[in-house]
Amino acid sequence: MLKLCKEERAWLEKLAHSWGVKLIFREYLGADMFARVTITSDGEAWVEMLQSFDPEDYYRRWGNRDIAPAELFRFLLLHEIAHLKLGHDRESIPKDIRTKEDWQKLILEREARADQWAKRRLRDPWPK
Repeated sequence: MLKLCKEERAWLEKLAHSWGVKLIFREYLGADMFARVTITSDGEAWVEMLQSFDPEDYYRRWGNRDIAPAELFRFLLLHEIAHLKLGHDRESIPKDIRTKEDWQKLILEREARADQWAKRRLRDPWPK
């Protein structure tokens, strides 16, 4: 079980703030959720993240076994920031998305782009 220590929590909060988002830790977020970003219409953003979870639960749901368990909290935060920085909140849904399968494919493509952005930032996570 991964659990945030006080030092890591403070570091993650500082990182989130440097990207202009507030970080909120939760005991529970919903089925299969480890973190989520909320972006208001006026641009305010916050990330909610579990403060403890079993890494195997994450790997079973999302893969990404190339991310070490010790880096999962940082990766999750960067992944949610990626949705903001990649403009996923401003992307409209294409008119040809009509089925559940099309919708799921679109969401998985956005998740993959956010994963790649977060992986590139993992070693140097601070904004430039």
